[in-house]
Amino acid sequence: MDKTYFKSKYVLIFILSLFIFISGLNYKHWCVTNNLTPKRISLIYSVSANDIGNKNLEKLLSREFRQQGIEPIFDRFYLDCNKLNEKEEIEHVRKYLELLENKSTDLILTIGDQSVYALLSTHHRLLSSVPVVACNVRFPNEKLIEEYDSRKVYVLRDSPDLKRNIDFIKTLYPHNDMEIIYNIDLTFLGHKSFDKLSRVVDRKSVRVLGYQKAFVQECDYKHLTEMIEYFNLTPGLVNDSLKKSGLTVSLCPFRYIRGAALLVMLEQSKRARKNQAFLLDKLDMMAIPIVTALNIPSFSCVREGFGENAKVVGGYMATEDISAKAAASLAVRLLKKEKIGMPKIRDLEKEYVLDWTYFTEYAGDISNVPKDVRIINYPFYDRYRKELYILGGLFVLSFILVTISLLRTHRRSLIERRNLQILEEVHKRLTLSMDGGKISLWNIQDGVLEFDDNFAQLVGLEQRRFTREDIMKYTHSEDKQLLNSFYETPHQAIGMQIQRIRFCFEKEGADYEWYEIRCSSLKDAKGEIMLAGIMQNIQKVVEHEQQLILAKQIAENAELKQSFLNNMSHEIRTPLNAIVGFTNLLVGEGADEIEPEEKAAMLEIVNNNNELLLKLVNDVLEISRLDSGNLSFDIKEHNITRIVREIYMTYQSMIQPSLQFVLELDEAIDLPVHIDCYRFTQVISNFLNNANKFTRAGTITLGCEIYKEHKEVRIYVKDTGKGIDDKELMLIFDRFYKTDEFEQGSGLGLSICKVIIERLAGRIEVHSEVGKGSCFSVILSLADTI
Repeated sequence: MDKTYFKSKYVLIFILSLFIFISGLNYKHWCVTNNLTPKRISLIYSVSANDIGNKNLEKLLSREFRQQGIEPIFDRFYLDCNKLNEKEEIEHVRKYLELLENKSTDLILTIGDQSVYALLSTHHRLLSSVPVVACNVRFPNEKLIEEYDSRKVYVLRDSPDLKRNIDFIKTLYPHNDMEIIYNIDLTFLGHKSFDKLSRVVDRKSVRVLGYQKAFVQECDYKHLTEMIEYFNLTPGLVNDSLKKSGLTVSLCPFRYIRGAALLVMLEQSKRARKNQAFLLDKLDMMAIPIVTALNIPSFSCVREGFGENAKVVGGYMATEDISAKAAASLAVRLLKKEKIGMPKIRDLEKEYVLDWTYFTEYAGDISNVPKDVRIINYPFYDRYRKELYILGGLFVLSFILVTISLLRTHRRSLIERRNLQILEEVHKRLTLSMDGGKISLWNIQDGVLEFDDNFAQLVGLEQRRFTREDIMKYTHSEDKQLLNSFYETPHQAIGMQIQRIRFCFEKEGADYEWYEIRCSSLKDAKGEIMLAGIMQNIQKVVEHEQQLILAKQIAENAELKQSFLNNMSHEIRTPLNAIVGFTNLLVGEGADEIEPEEKAAMLEIVNNNNELLLKLVNDVLEISRLDSGNLSFDIKEHNITRIVREIYMTYQSMIQPSLQFVLELDEAIDLPVHIDCYRFTQVISNFLNNANKFTRAGTITLGCEIYKEHKEVRIYVKDTGKGIDDKELMLIFDRFYKTDEFEQGSGLGLSICKVIIERLAGRIEVHSEVGKGSCFSVILSLADTI
């Protein structure tokens, strides 16, 4: 109860803490989103309003501003740099800035190289008061930016990393003859980008797609030639027919070659080298239809076009998320007038990205995609295909297991139903058997003994529930202790218990009748003992048994008398024959002729047989007194240690000299027992005489040891004699039984010993092995606790 309470308390505290934490987050979000500060921000794009590349950027910027407590009010301006020259761009931006002076603009956010260059080239007075953040500038004009060193003008550079993009393409398409088509541009930004390319590729693997007649204007071809010579790539002009294994970089001036000629060149290049990919360092509107027409995977170093249906597979770039987050973070700090510090030009972070839609369209293999690549448009099935297969397998396995479980449950249900039918039939038969056999069932629960309906028919008593005190009223006085022990024993040892107890369930003065009580016990699920059993009237059975016992006793007595007479006649005749025979020789007519030595031997034989006959008579008389109960015992408390010591001292001179007589006794311990000292000595002496008689060599040991657990003491006589066979061990305590008929003795010694020890409330145990010896032990109870 207490453990459950504490567990519930901890669970409640955890749930409450989690609720408070989530509420705090929601409250913080509510405070931020509902207490926004409006700020007017001017967005200046390098491209036109219809060009792709900035569709999602503005949404991301708005989200980032809102998360930082700013409600942006955007004023958009599109420079459309593809249609204007440098002077026109600067003048176009100047006019826009003059319009902004009347709108109380809080910040100017420019996107792209052209818009930044045109904005800073105006040197407009508004740039002195309004902070400027330039985003996604590939090659910022550092000299121009230095002129705004004291003003809040910051540039987020997005310089194309051509080396990592080329490595990324090689990783995704690990072909030995990969060709990367690079969109060369003859503008200032194109020169800058091509300069970076010339530093990361082997110029021997560079070739130029295009010949002089394919160019729209001859001056463009001349410009391209000068550009290649400037970057020391003149040998590349003769590499039109380059055929080698490894990476090839093909320079393709999309914007300056006639369309038909361009398609022919790319188709020829594709047939010569199948593994091709475009690499863009800026979003060129001329590249999109070419990529679509030739079905070649396109990679980009810049964010424009990625994820906006421009068929850009991916690349290493500053994505819209990174650009929007960096621009908004820097802008918010400027709006809050925090100290930004140096440098003025800061590089945007980049990441590897991949558009799953186009990657799979160009036969991309997911196993080639590195772990650090972020994949967009990644379908759930493709993303978790392995997990779904495993989940599907687990589902099928679970379905099979559930089906098997249901089948087993159904089978178990059928078996239980059949068992229930069998049980009902057994119950009917048991009921009939109990009614016919006058048997009553009972059980004990909470100390109350309860019988079934047959109890009234069995004993004629309507009461069926009894406490222990109630049932004792009907129990014979001599059996009450037995019933108490029967009540307790099943709790101590699980198993079947059978007792015969006398009850009288009729009026006082009536005769008691014998009942048999059977009890079986087992443990329930809680580990508590359950008691149940049957009760049956066995009065007629007991009476019949007593009659049989009486008849058996009469038969045994008659048999014993006859056996006794037969044994006595045999045992007495043997010494009498020797006595009579040798006496006749000694007193007969030839007695004078017998030598004195021979007479002495005959007299010794007669004397020995006299002693044997006298011992036989004494044994018979003694066992007769034991049987009749006329033999008295002087039972007192004696120290068994002292008695064993005295017996040992007495028999030291009586044991054969060839044998070793050993005493095993701890004389420091007093072992009090209630015995008749004379009779006990008589038993041990008989054991020692037998050991001395049947042991030819070795050791005779007299010992004593204590069994503290049972509060008993064991006195034993152990020898190394011939031993006793297992079959004979059951007969050695029978009267007149001898293991060797030719050995002297009456065969009554062990019988007398057994009766004496039983009268002393002890027992005799024998352990023997043929050829190794025997051990006779007397087990007696101690008088006091040791």
